[in-house]
Amino acid sequence: MITDDFVAYAGKVHARFDHAKQPEELRSLVSRTISMVAKECMDDGARLIGHIKCIAEVDSGKYIACSVVSADNDAMCRGELEESSKSLNLILNVLIYGLDKPKVEAIVVRSAKKVFSGKGVHVEFEDLEFEEHEHCEGEHDHDHDH
Repeated sequence: MITDDFVAYAGKVHARFDHAKQPEELRSLVSRTISMVAKECMDDGARLIGHIKCIAEVDSGKYIACSVVSADNDAMCRGELEESSKSLNLILNVLIYGLDKPKVEAIVVRSAKKVFSGKGVHVEFEDLEFEEHEHCEGEHDHDHDH
């Protein structure tokens, strides 16, 4: 049942690392990100998580898919990352009840910034519906064509 307080959000996180991350560390980053999004959504007043899903791809083209349907459960992931990587592209889909779209987007960005924080990590965010970009201040120097 879709009600007036239903939101569907799609966003992308681009992460680049100065030093390659091992497969288990990459998997942990992905799992922790969507688990944190679920927890933050519920903490910020969501009534119900429909689902939070993501697909994460690394340099080699290998990917994992993860999902979470409750802030109380860990993310479930499938797929294999077999080698280290210096980049990770994470596409998230959030279906949720009780929050508006700007709030969900802010939660995704805030959660990813927490999980991907650290020296040697460069993160960009993209709202897939409007092609707008938000960048972490001072973390990278390059231009984008719009």
